[in-house]
Amino acid sequence: MNEKRKFIRILESAEISYRLISKLKLKGTLSKDISKGGLRFTVREFVPKDSTLKIKINLKKIPLSFETTGKVKWIRRMPAGERFEIGVEFVEITRGVLIHLDQYIKTLQVSKEAAKTED
Repeated sequence: MNEKRKFIRILESAEISYRLISKLKLKGTLSKDISKGGLRFTVREFVPKDSTLKIKINLKKIPLSFETTGKVKWIRRMPAGERFEIGVEFVEITRGVLIHLDQYIKTLQVSKEAAKTED
């Protein structure tokens, strides 16, 4: 199976606040994973593909908190209940945040690989 992703994706449970650009109300959730190009998280309502979201991400391990704009690339209903998982691509993110995010991902990846070798 060929990997189509452009960026390394790591499992990460970061706090997220998000809202549709057309709405004012913020909603909160946790990420499932994150990369320099986007993230995956769970929502309680259907969010149409290609919707634009304002997102605030809080990575506590660094600490790093940043806001970005993202576009919903895919959405799928979760097996149980009225929850959906969505994949969001970052469309506006500063170079400084990208640098920090890249370092964060690489650090976690190294830690994960080190833990594997200790097993």
